[in-house]
Amino acid sequence: MPTLRQFALIAALLLLPFQAHAELPKFTAGQPYQEVKAELIKQGWQPVKNMKIGNSSLYAQEVYQQGLEEVVDCVSMELDGCWFKYKKGKQVLEVKTITKEFKFEFYKFRK
Repeated sequence: MPTLRQFALIAALLLLPFQAHAELPKFTAGQPYQEVKAELIKQGWQPVKNMKIGNSSLYAQEVYQQGLEEVVDCVSMELDGCWFKYKKGKQVLEVKTITKEFKFEFYKFRK
């Protein structure tokens, strides 16, 4: 029969992924991407250089040329949305911005 200690260990292991996600600060919609990027780097997230930028949109390639090498892709339409990729350990985070001023919209975790 499992002991209380074993249950506690299992519960802790199951909660690890959720605790890791809880480290991120609450970013505000419309916040400048450079502020978001700086805070993520401060917390140990590393920008992931897009090694296949030639497969991305022309707009994303322009963003890459501006020094934002972590850009995954962009859609140059009404809101000019771009995705930027970060990694911390085994976790991958993608940040979405809108407008040509790169205003933060939201982030999501990837597998």
